[in-house]
Amino acid sequence: MRAATLTIEPAASALHVRLDVPERDVGEALVREFRQRVDAATLRALEESAGTLFHGRARFAEEARRTGAALYRTLVPEGLRDDLRALRTPLVVASSLTGIPWELVHDGDEFWGLRYALGTRLVLDRSATVRTSARRGDRPRALVIGADPAGDLPHLASELDAVCDALETRGDIVCVADRLASLDRVLTLLGEGFDVVHFAGHVVTDEGDRPALLLGDGRRLPASVIEANLVGRPLVYVNGCASAHAAAASASVAHAFLHGGALAVVGTVADVADDHAATLATTFYREALGGAPLGNALREARAQVREKAPDSPAWMSVVLYGNPAQTAMRDEPAKVVPIRPTPVPAAPVAAPAPARSKPRWPWITALLAVLVGLAFVLGRDRIQPASRPVAVGVMDVRSKTAGVPDWMRMLTRDSLNTVLSRVPAVRVFSRQKIDFLREKRGLTEIEAAEQLGMTQLLGASVGIAGPQVTLEVEVVDIANGVLRDTARVQGPETKLLDLETELALRVLTALGVHPSPEELREIVAERQDATVEAYRLLAETLGGGDKARDGSTPPPPPPSSPTTPGPGTSGLVPVSRAYAQAPDHDDVAIRELLRRYALALQSKQPDALAALQVTMDDAQRASLAKYFAVATNLRVEVRNVDPLVEGTDAVVTFTREDTFTDAPSGRAIHLEVQVTGRLVKRDGEWKIQGFGDKP
Repeated sequence: MRAATLTIEPAASALHVRLDVPERDVGEALVREFRQRVDAATLRALEESAGTLFHGRARFAEEARRTGAALYRTLVPEGLRDDLRALRTPLVVASSLTGIPWELVHDGDEFWGLRYALGTRLVLDRSATVRTSARRGDRPRALVIGADPAGDLPHLASELDAVCDALETRGDIVCVADRLASLDRVLTLLGEGFDVVHFAGHVVTDEGDRPALLLGDGRRLPASVIEANLVGRPLVYVNGCASAHAAAASASVAHAFLHGGALAVVGTVADVADDHAATLATTFYREALGGAPLGNALREARAQVREKAPDSPAWMSVVLYGNPAQTAMRDEPAKVVPIRPTPVPAAPVAAPAPARSKPRWPWITALLAVLVGLAFVLGRDRIQPASRPVAVGVMDVRSKTAGVPDWMRMLTRDSLNTVLSRVPAVRVFSRQKIDFLREKRGLTEIEAAEQLGMTQLLGASVGIAGPQVTLEVEVVDIANGVLRDTARVQGPETKLLDLETELALRVLTALGVHPSPEELREIVAERQDATVEAYRLLAETLGGGDKARDGSTPPPPPPSSPTTPGPGTSGLVPVSRAYAQAPDHDDVAIRELLRRYALALQSKQPDALAALQVTMDDAQRASLAKYFAVATNLRVEVRNVDPLVEGTDAVVTFTREDTFTDAPSGRAIHLEVQVTGRLVKRDGEWKIQGFGDKP
């Protein structure tokens, strides 16, 4: 069905308005045009009223109807109202008035955005340039870009997951987010010719009030550069503040995509940062890629979101630039493919993501699908893989905001240690081991790391904003102290374990380590049978952490100086490797200590545990009692024991694996964590001084 066209153009304190209906007007010699008196000041006032509607209105539906009715009475001639009400075809509004959201117009019965399959056609002074590209395969290709360098878009991660989930049934997906969404990467991808381009992030303006996309590396992608680099005829969705509403229409981001040859652009007229904006986008994709005309797809998406959340402005926050009667592509179900930004040696083909587990973990499959692709990324600024394991040290996990509990920082650190250590190509050192060496040799952090044979240091932070948690990691090259890369994830606290897993896997990509799809699935699967609460309880049972022999917390080691003793005078047991190792008799004794430690835990005997420790305070006893009460059929295994000894002091790292049935829920729980702590030899017998210190 062909679309009707409503042309609205300002001229001499009035609007010239004309409705063209192809089926009705065939053969008509005359076309009727109406003149609606509206001065420039009134138009500006209407634009401002519509713009403020989307900000700070608790009763959005009621306010939207009031504003939409004012637009209708002021802008639509009475002589056209009956014809418009009777219209049953898609409707295109052709106008140079880019500040008026025609979707908001309310005719007394319904908003135009819900009455019609509505689209907007820009009236500009030049045509679009279409650059064709060679077709890559039979299926559509989708490019998903997510950028939040300022860290102020808490819903971005969930939107990317939802959009990829909606698109993966229809086409091959390339997803770039965070630092991967850099200026050079995005420009390269825009030039490859995609069928769908989705951007989620900020639209900003420069000193000349020219709009641009703010990318993950903090750089801007101006509208003019978008236009010059876009290849193909993609359907574009820009979910960014004011992406389709700018003072200069020819310079706006949405217009740039259209000038560059886009089939159509869906852009937001307001900054709507909630989950409903993602629902709107995913519903639109489901309808449009299922064969519905674009206008019908967007109308259906609006209707569904309004029914669910009438007072969220999300359902009225978008505009379709293009012909609402045209359709997008339809094709067979597809796969998620890895990003290959530069030519690289042949890599294994990623296996399909596992079947979804809807009842418990709907989010984890999308995470795995994206990360299998990300695992093969070889950015130009990434550390190249080496023939020997990459040695990394996981340092402090800091609080980025107020109110971050200690257990959350501990869990984040332990998750990084545990997930990274699961990959054979990575050797992980804890902060405690580095601090032990600093204390004994008087070294700086970097010097201690070098003596342990490490090449990279990881520093992490945790931030909380309401129910949202933000986790970040910085990768520092030990050789020169240069920040090599960063990784960042964000999502609800209820999915903290998933976020920590995703963060660790992104760190692997930054390190240039590429686990196989099988290894990735194992890592993710192992953490499905766990809960945040279970890990928190386990962490509390570990005790008070590193303590001096008198029970006090030792002061930080002094910085190194020219007189710092070298390896030959430190008292450490000399070995041929880059890190010290326990002599045979101490190694055997420490392993026996940890075997007894695991048995005491498994048999739920706090007195037996106390006999293995220097001290056990009331807080640890209470934590053990609480853990033992919920952990029925408890089994504890200690493995991968790695001690570092100097005289009568030692630091040891090991993997602790707990399996049990959660008493309140009856759920099978599997916990795996890498633990590091201090040991001390008393009267010839090794004792536990403390495990799991606060990060």
